[in-house]
Amino acid sequence: MGIQEQYRIEAAELLSSGAVKLVIGYGQGSTPDRRRPVFIRSAEESKQLLLDSYCVANLSGYLVPEGLLSDGKSVGVFLKPDGIRSVNILTAEAQVNPDQVVIFGFDIENGNTKPLSGRKAIDFAPLIESMKSTGLSPELQHEADRLEQMSASERFEYWKAQFAKCIKCYACRQVCPMCYCRRCIVDVNQPQWVNTSSHTLGNFEWNIVRAFHLAGRCVACGGCDRACPVNIPLRLINHRMSKEALDAFDHFAGESADQKPVLATFRQDDPETFIL
Repeated sequence: MGIQEQYRIEAAELLSSGAVKLVIGYGQGSTPDRRRPVFIRSAEESKQLLLDSYCVANLSGYLVPEGLLSDGKSVGVFLKPDGIRSVNILTAEAQVNPDQVVIFGFDIENGNTKPLSGRKAIDFAPLIESMKSTGLSPELQHEADRLEQMSASERFEYWKAQFAKCIKCYACRQVCPMCYCRRCIVDVNQPQWVNTSSHTLGNFEWNIVRAFHLAGRCVACGGCDRACPVNIPLRLINHRMSKEALDAFDHFAGESADQKPVLATFRQDDPETFIL
């Protein structure tokens, strides 16, 4: 029995027994190579669930809408390792109760899907620990290495050219499970903290503010890259911020559900060498 059929059967059983009230998974998209989120509420509907190499979206963001988990009932969700890390972060930031999240874990290797054992985020701790040494795809890693070799002024010009393409659609924000604020700072206009116009200053403000907001929180799911209609390589700047957090603080985002946010933690033994 393949993983798709196995998870369909298990989802149907959980829904029939009332163990979960909803299963968030993947269904047929608008084209043969696209998958869209589906929200399964009955055993019969579980036949809609698909699981293949096209199931790349991080579905953990669908766990945070207000009221979804307020009734204390559990929800099942299909997640790759990056999505499981997202659940850990959302738990640490008091956005979800991990006891209410039943995970259908899977990974994609060489175009094939494989199941991951466990149903709670804590079950995947050894897997997440092993991911610390995992980098970007070879293509993105090549580009990241090229950026590292640039001077500061050359990197500035690179990102200036990239951000010039931004049309302020906020698709990167909408797709990111870490962007769960009910009102984003860019939507505040009294006072207006970030310029909303799509010009050099406004584009820099938005993209840099967002990169800092994701420092130590990005799980490298690639949703922002895929969602960006003008193909800004947002994963590269997020990767650099993650590398800084790992190198300076040994902080790997989503390592556990009780991990303290790297930019909201103070230690008295912090050497603060940057002041000297």
